[in-house]
This record gives sequence, structure tokens and C-alpha cells, in this order.
Amino acid sequence: MTPKRTTPAPVIECGCALPADEASRKAVAVDPDAKARNGKRLRRIEGQVRGLQKMVEEDRYCADIMTQISSVHEALRSVGRELMRNHLKHCATAAIKAGPKQAEPMYDELVNLLYTHSR
Repeated sequence: MTPKRTTPAPVIECGCALPADEASRKAVAVDPDAKARNGKRLRRIEGQVRGLQKMVEEDRYCADIMTQISSVHEALRSVGRELMRNHLKHCATAAIKAGPKQAEPMYDELVNLLYTHSR
């Protein structure tokens, strides 16, 4: 039996990383597998948060609630890491390759992202 050859998932091109209008900003590219994983994680997190609401309403033990909050935090950090990887791989790379005019704002954005999300 020959080994099954896997081909990498196509990367979806979807716009410019840094247009003037922030409301219309789109990722330069999005890995469809990463997008699906993040969607699945976020739906799971949504369920965890609903569970937290129910625990609070039912006056559950505080330590148990806090443990679940920690789980939600870690799940969100996981989504953030995946998004950061995609941002670096596609958006930041494209801006830096485009030259100093696009690279400088991207450097500032990356520094701010790293500072904000490393807490």
C-alpha cells in the first residue's frame, strides 16, 4: 500500500492588511484549516461561558467557577496564538515585503499586539 500524499490546504486570499478604513480591514490570507479550528474553538468557548453563567446562577462553589474561568482564558489564548501565527505568516509578511511604507505601521502594530497580548 502506498502512503497517502497530503497536499497543503489552499490559502484564501482576501484583501489588504492595512487599508485606510479600519472597518474594511481584512486579512491578507487565511488558512482555511486554521479558520475552521478557530471557529470550533470559539463555539466551544461560547458553551463554556454559558456554563459559567449557569454555575453563577446556581451559586456553585467559587473555586469551581474560577477553575472554569481559567479554562476559558486558556482556550481564548489558544485562539489568539493561532490568529497571531496567521497574522505573522500572511499579513505581516506581506506588509514587510511591500517595503518601508507598509512595514513601519506593521512593526508598530506587532509591537502593540505582543505587548497587549503577553499579559
